[in-house]
Amino acid sequence: MEDIRDILRIPNQEVLAVTKVLTGLDLEKTDSNQCTQEKILTVMIHTKGFFLANIKCEMDWDMFEQILSGMYGGEMPPEEECSLYMNEYMNIVCGRIVSKVNTLTDSVSKLSVPEYFGENDPDFGRDEQAYHILLAYRYGQGFLRFIIQFEFQQNGGEDI
Repeated sequence: MEDIRDILRIPNQEVLAVTKVLTGLDLEKTDSNQCTQEKILTVMIHTKGFFLANIKCEMDWDMFEQILSGMYGGEMPPEEECSLYMNEYMNIVCGRIVSKVNTLTDSVSKLSVPEYFGENDPDFGRDEQAYHILLAYRYGQGFLRFIIQFEFQQNGGEDI
């Protein structure tokens, strides 16, 4: 397997690159402690195969609106479509992460369907045996945070 440090760099690179292309936002890394709000919106996705991960994306309302308007051409999509756009954002960001990990490790992993939870905060637990990545970003007043818990399947993930 490749050096774990190479794998650990992938999520940050892809979050920044994909967010820029999809929304036009130039995110800046920040301290996660600077990203606290009462109302946080959450989207989650999971992977299966060689790269087993729970990926949780949290953001405040300001970032939610900036991402959606960036994806929708400068305006907000209809309210009933907002969760679809947020799920698609998560699907594209995480799809790029998984694709890069698959290429780097010469393995196969696949994504689940993303799930938008809105203001509900799902907890995927904390596996102390897994690797953990916490990425926090700011753009203007908005914040975005990715919490990634992952491990590698021993058999190489053939049973997906």
